[in-house]
Amino acid sequence: MKPTPCLLITRFAPHAQILADKLKNNGYASIAQPLFKVHALKDPKMLRSFINHEYDIVIAVSRNAVKYTHQQLIGSWPEALYLAVGDATQKQLNKVTNQLVLTPLSQFDSEGLLALDALQSVKSKRILILRGEGGRDLLAETLSHRGAKVEFFQTYKRVKIDLDGDELVNNWQQAAINGAIISSIEILNQLFTLVSNKHNSWLSELILYVPSQRVAIQATKLGAKHVVLLPSLDSDQIVKFFKTNNGSRE
Repeated sequence: MKPTPCLLITRFAPHAQILADKLKNNGYASIAQPLFKVHALKDPKMLRSFINHEYDIVIAVSRNAVKYTHQQLIGSWPEALYLAVGDATQKQLNKVTNQLVLTPLSQFDSEGLLALDALQSVKSKRILILRGEGGRDLLAETLSHRGAKVEFFQTYKRVKIDLDGDELVNNWQQAAINGAIISSIEILNQLFTLVSNKHNSWLSELILYVPSQRVAIQATKLGAKHVVLLPSLDSDQIVKFFKTNNGSRE
């Protein structure tokens, strides 16, 4: 019999605790432990361009990108074609814009987004990417090669939380943690940095639940033996996933 998942939730606050609470309400023990915190950034020039309807297409790469853009806007979001990398980001973007938001049906990453019909013929289109500081450049590079003029509105930055890795691992082991939900490569890398070498064997045996093949490949490179693709990063969808197959590594 498979052990019941006991999960480490590493995503940003407050989403980590929200997911942990939902899992607990459905019978799954979990610990919320964000590894990064978020600081808002200001870019008045880009904000003015956005408000002045200067973009044909707007792409949000994360819920934080939506949140911190929304905090800076005065009035409603401008009319544009909106796209989101994942369905959790789509849900939040749809809520604040009250407009149709396109997203991939299954591959929730830059590659999935770039495969959408809406981004195939973008020559001379002005595209704004809402993201955090230092995000991945594949979207911008590919869309530029397709003839679009691409700019970034970077509304936040990720800051590592100062944590005692050995103390945390001891707590996680005492709580019988046997899996971890990882929402990005940055979080994945930080988890493996935080856990000292003496705990490598324990870390490698965790079932890592990840949102994309790209993160899965990186997890395997770092030494993870058990990696499972999540269908979505939406909290309700994650709960449904565990209720349906109990976090199977198959």
